[in-house]
Amino acid sequence: MNGQQAIAEFLQHGQAVRNLSDRTLRAYQSDLTQFHAAINDTKMVDVTPEDLDGYLDKLGTGPYRDTSIRRKVAALKVFFRYLEEQGIVHESPARKLKIKRPVESRVPTVLSGREIRSLLAAPKQQIADLAAMRDQSPGGRNRYFCAVRDNIILELLFSTGIRIGELVALNVGDVDLDHKQIQITGRATRGRIVALTSEGVLAAMTNYLDLRAERTLETSALFVGRSGTRLTIYSIENIFKKHVRIAEIKRHITPHALRHTMAAMLVSSGTDIREVQEILGHASILSTQVYARLPIQKNRRQHIMVEPPMPTSTMPKLAIKKRPE
Repeated sequence: MNGQQAIAEFLQHGQAVRNLSDRTLRAYQSDLTQFHAAINDTKMVDVTPEDLDGYLDKLGTGPYRDTSIRRKVAALKVFFRYLEEQGIVHESPARKLKIKRPVESRVPTVLSGREIRSLLAAPKQQIADLAAMRDQSPGGRNRYFCAVRDNIILELLFSTGIRIGELVALNVGDVDLDHKQIQITGRATRGRIVALTSEGVLAAMTNYLDLRAERTLETSALFVGRSGTRLTIYSIENIFKKHVRIAEIKRHITPHALRHTMAAMLVSSGTDIREVQEILGHASILSTQVYARLPIQKNRRQHIMVEPPMPTSTMPKLAIKKRPE
């Protein structure tokens, strides 16, 4: 079987049987197509471990981060395991494949106080500008609704450190305003409850839920678009980019930067690292300890001059729960 056919069947299997997301399938397609081009159309049955090692050596001299190379290695392992299961290759040549060079120490991106204030203010200004027109037309109501929605999305990303994948998975039932908390499903089987300690966030959430209740919806999704369907990760990324542009933030940042910033602020304010680990939903404390080494603690000029989203004195005691079977 030639490489292109093998990749096509693997992707079809991933979509039909494994129910992989479009984003994951596109990543697999990109990584495997790059590999196929690098081995000059060698048949998959003829690929050897030495071929794969040589391919990784070439990647190692290119402009790729270790995280990107690890993703490509993972794609090769999954792909050749599939070919082994299908009887196309006798044994996966990627079984013992691994990166030889050490993993780079990447410093998470954190925002300055000015950047945070400008970013969180952007949707609030839109709400004020659109308030007068909200009842004049369906379009005006939709624009106002989206501004209120975008406001609470940015507030949650910053105040809870929620991942955008977790954000889009939220349902209305996950929000408990009476107890001022939100249930986050988390990755794999991990879940957590995060307290909403900010009155501003609670007011923004209440406002959004009231507007959402006025719409005729057939979904339990917390965050919906104009069409009434659940927002996607791409929707959140586009919303974030829009407000970064409005806030006139010139450097490239992603929604994950708000999670990094919140975590760095908690650590720098003296919050116990284990509590920060629970808030973020990290399976390993090693993932959390990186925030103890950020410049935010070492350089006063880079210190973020806004209050931490969840001060130590009101830090919620979080429950780590498993996803219901």
